[in-house]
Amino acid sequence: MGSLSRVCVFLCFASVTLVAGRLEDEDREWKTQMERRMEEMVQMIQRQQQVIDGQTKTIEKQALEIKHLQTRVVVLEDRSKYLDRSDEILPDETNYDGNHALSNENQRLHNKVSKNHLIRRFLTPGEAEGRVSFYAYISKDFGHVGQSHVFLYDTIVTNYGNAYSQHTGAFTAPTTGVYAFCYTAYASGEHVAGESGDYGEVTVEIVHNGAYKGSIHVDTESNWEEEMATGFAILMLQVGDVVLTTSGGVGQGSFHSNMSGRWSFSGFQIA
Repeated sequence: MGSLSRVCVFLCFASVTLVAGRLEDEDREWKTQMERRMEEMVQMIQRQQQVIDGQTKTIEKQALEIKHLQTRVVVLEDRSKYLDRSDEILPDETNYDGNHALSNENQRLHNKVSKNHLIRRFLTPGEAEGRVSFYAYISKDFGHVGQSHVFLYDTIVTNYGNAYSQHTGAFTAPTTGVYAFCYTAYASGEHVAGESGDYGEVTVEIVHNGAYKGSIHVDTESNWEEEMATGFAILMLQVGDVVLTTSGGVGQGSFHSNMSGRWSFSGFQIA
């Protein structure tokens, strides 16, 4: 009996030791699995935080873009109202040669095209990124310049930002800033566009939202006499402002724009 008791005690001790060893192994494995899962959860939380941070930045950027678009819409509405009022105040009088009525109709057409051009620019702000610049000239000799004639520089050499329209002769500011403009006129001492009598003479004005900002004058008094003049202006513009050149009165005679010299209009943003 004594030996049997000792065997039983030994077996019980061995069993307890074996069970304890297994429990220890299982506990160690469980701890390892838990540590691995905790590490995976931490990594997942970090990835989610990165996603949240990215989404937060996107939301902030979109909020700024929405605010910018709201500002552009307000400016667009104000500019549209200005063009509508310009149409309303234009008279329908006609002088002896019809120049006044023609100029008014051209101005209405200019207002309409300018409004459409302005809307397109506001709807495509990407075109306005960076500082704009343009250079265009009139492609051929011409005459018959009436009162408040809008000069159309139909050949575009440079139009970075697409802010100049050859259809209206107007530059529309895509952003608020300081802009520089240059314009050149060339009077002819010949009758090259079907005129007779006086030779080329005209005053050319640079106009900002309908307001006079400067002018040049060219005048030829005799046959084969020719004259060129260039004007320069630095203007502070708001988004949607329009700059163009017009005649300061009824022109006379003919005007050259050819390989010997060009009527031109150019500009760029300074700041």
